Amino acid sequence: MPERLRPVLLVVLFVALYWSGGLLADHLIVGQDAVVLLWPPGALAFVLLLREGWRYWWLIALAELFSALALPQAPLGFFPFALAANLVGPFAAVALARRLGLRSGSVFDLGSLQALPLAGLALGLASLPFGLTGLILTGMTPAEEAGAAALKWLAANSLGLLLLAPALWLLWPARGRAPEVPEVPLPRLEATLWAGTLLASLVAVGLLPYATIANAAAMAALPGLVLLWGAIRLPARWAAAGCLASGLILATLAASGTGALREPQNTPEALILVALLFALTLAPLVLMAAVDASRRAAAEMLRHARTDPLTGLANRSGLQHRAESALATAPAGLPMLLLYLDIDNFERVNDAAGLAEGDGFLRTIAQRLKRTLGPDDLLGRLDTDRFVLLLHGIPGAQAGLRAETLRRIAGEYRHPFGEGWLSATASVGAVAFAAGEAGYDSTLSLAAAACAAAKEQGGDRCQLTDFRNGSETVTERQLAMNWATRVDQALQDGRFRLFGQSIVPLDPGRHGGRHLEILVRMVDAASGELVAPGLFVPAAERFKLGPKLDRHVLDRTLDWLERNPLALAQVELCAINLCAASVNDPSFLAFLRERLAHSAVPPERLCLEITETSAVRDFSEARSFIAAVRALGVKLALDDFGAGFSSFAYLSRLDVDFIKIDGSFIRDIQSSPLSVSIVRAITEIAGALDKRTVAEFVENDAVRRRLAQLGVDYGQGFGIDHPRPIEQLFHRPAPVFPSH
Repeated sequence: MPERLRPVLLVVLFVALYWSGGLLADHLIVGQDAVVLLWPPGALAFVLLLREGWRYWWLIALAELFSALALPQAPLGFFPFALAANLVGPFAAVALARRLGLRSGSVFDLGSLQALPLAGLALGLASLPFGLTGLILTGMTPAEEAGAAALKWLAANSLGLLLLAPALWLLWPARGRAPEVPEVPLPRLEATLWAGTLLASLVAVGLLPYATIANAAAMAALPGLVLLWGAIRLPARWAAAGCLASGLILATLAASGTGALREPQNTPEALILVALLFALTLAPLVLMAAVDASRRAAAEMLRHARTDPLTGLANRSGLQHRAESALATAPAGLPMLLLYLDIDNFERVNDAAGLAEGDGFLRTIAQRLKRTLGPDDLLGRLDTDRFVLLLHGIPGAQAGLRAETLRRIAGEYRHPFGEGWLSATASVGAVAFAAGEAGYDSTLSLAAAACAAAKEQGGDRCQLTDFRNGSETVTERQLAMNWATRVDQALQDGRFRLFGQSIVPLDPGRHGGRHLEILVRMVDAASGELVAPGLFVPAAERFKLGPKLDRHVLDRTLDWLERNPLALAQVELCAINLCAASVNDPSFLAFLRERLAHSAVPPERLCLEITETSAVRDFSEARSFIAAVRALGVKLALDDFGAGFSSFAYLSRLDVDFIKIDGSFIRDIQSSPLSVSIVRAITEIAGALDKRTVAEFVENDAVRRRLAQLGVDYGQGFGIDHPRPIEQLFHRPAPVFPSH
C-alpha cells in the first residue's frame, strides 16, 4: 500500500469499524439499564492509540460523532458523555498498557495477555464515571440500577478489549513493515477443516433450543475446544480471528436468547455469561501465546544458527537456505551472478595484528560489500575469510566488471593499526548463469573452483566462468578435484593395486639381484577397470593427498614383500616414488622410521625416488630428508634429472645413489644430437660422483644399445619390460640382454 494513501485508508477503515461496533453493541443490550454485553468501540480506540500514537485522538472523536448521527437510538444528550467516556477510557488503558510493557510487536506473549485484562479494566474504570452519569441523566438507566449497570459496564469493556485487541493488532494496516510474528506454514486442508468445524459448532449453539433440550448451554464449550485446536495448529491471525468471530457470535446469540444460550434476566446472569465468554476467549489466547512463544524461541534459535556472529551476515547454513529460496522464486531466465570472494593470505593480518584486529578487518570488509547490494541480492560469510554473493539481474556482459569492482572494494581496504594500516588482496571466482538452469550447490562448487584457480595464478584477480560453458582453467581444476575425491575414497576402500616394472643393467656382463620400480594403479569403483597413475597422481599431489598415497604404497609394498619371502630373496633393489610434499613432511620420516623398525625387509633393498624439481624447490629441506633417509640405510634416486636448469650445480650436493635421466632426452636420442650430448654429460658427471644412472622410456633395442654405448648403467621402459601386477612380475625371470 502506498504510504501517502495510508492515512486516508486508516480514517475510512476506523470510522467504518467504529460505527459497525456501535451497531453491533445496540443488539447486545441486555436488561433495563441499556448496558451492552460487549463494547467493541473501546477496543478499537485502544488499538488505534497504541499502534498510531496519541495524535490520532481526533479520529476517535470523529468516529463517535459519525456513530451518534448514524445511530440515533441513543438520546442526543448522551453524546457528550459517550465522547468523554470513549476518549478518556482508551487513553487510560493505553497509558497502563505501555507502563506494563505493551508497546510494539505482537500482543501474543504471556506478558501482553496479562496486560490486556488490566488494560480492559482501566478502560472500564476510567470511562465509567462519564458513561454511567450520562446513562442516568438521560434516563437510559434508572438510578436504582446504577450498581448493576456499573458492573456490566466494566465487564463489557474488559471483554471487548480482550476479544478484539489481539485480532485487530495483527490485522491492523501497519506503517512500513509489520512486526515480525513467526507464522507456521498454513496447512490448507486442516485450516479448511478447522474453519468448517468452528462454523458447525457455532451453528449448533445457535440452533439447539435451551428451552427444550436439557443442558443445551453446555454446547457453548464446543467452539472453545475448536479454538484450542486452532491455537495449537494454525497461524496466529487465524486463531485470533476465530476467537473474535466466536466471541461476537456467542455474545449476539446470548443477547438475543437464541439457541443454546438464553438472554440474561438479571445482572448476576449477565456477569456469568460475560465470564463464560471471557473464559472461552482467554483460554485459546493463552494457549496461542504459549505456542507463539515456542515458535519465537525456535525462530530465534534458527536465526542464530543461520547467522554469522562476527559480521551479522548469513553463515554457510543461512546462506544456503536463503540462496535456494531466492533461486526457487526468481523468474526463469533472470541473469544471475554468484561470486566466491576469498581474502588472500588473511592469516598474515592475524599474525601481524592479532585475532581481534583480524575480526575487525573482516567486519569492515563485510560492511563494504553489503553496501553494494541491491534489494534482492544476498551476501554471506562462508567461513573464516570467504564470502559469497548472489546478485540478481546481472547480464553476462556486466559480470566481469561487477566481479572486478567487488574485488577492488575488498582489496583496496586499509585497516588502521597502530601508526600504520593493514591490507590484503582478494581473489574472486564468478559464475554467470540464469535462474532455473542451475542449483545453488553446483553453482557454488563452480565458483569455488574458479576462485581457487584465481589464487593458483597468484591471487588478487578474478576468474569468471559461465555455468554452461565453464572455462578451461576452472574445468581443469574441477576435473582434478574430482580425481582427488576419487583417490581419497579409493584409499579408504583399499582400491589400489601394486604393479612392478623391471630395471635392468644395460651392461650384459653385470649380474645380480632383481631391480624393480613399484607402480600403482587405482581400481575404478564403478567399472572395476584399472586407472593409470597419470590420471590421478597429479590431482592427488595438487590437493595434498600425495603423502597419504605415498604412505599407502610404501606400506603395501613392504607388506607384500614380508608375505612373500621367496620374492624378497630375489630383490636387490625396490624403488618407490615419492611426491614433493612427502619430502617436506616430517611425519612421513617418522612413519618410514616406525615402519622399517617392524619390517623384515632390509632397508638397503629399498630405494626412494624424489624428483629433481622437488629437491631443488626447497634445497635445504631436501638435503635434510636425504640425510635422514640414508641414515636408515635406505637408498635414494633423483628422478626426472635434467628437467631443471640448475641440475649440475646442485648434483654434487645431493647425496643420492641413482640418477634417473629425464625421459624427454631418451625419446629423442636417436634423432637429436643435443639429447645425446646431455645424456653423455649426465653419465660422465654421475660416474665422476660415483653415482649410477638409469634411463627411463627405453622403447626399443636400438635405444637400449645406444644408451649402453653412452655408458648409462640401467634401463627401464616398454622395450625392456612392461609393468605388470607384482605377483606376475616374480613368476618370470628378469630380462637379460645378450652381449654384442
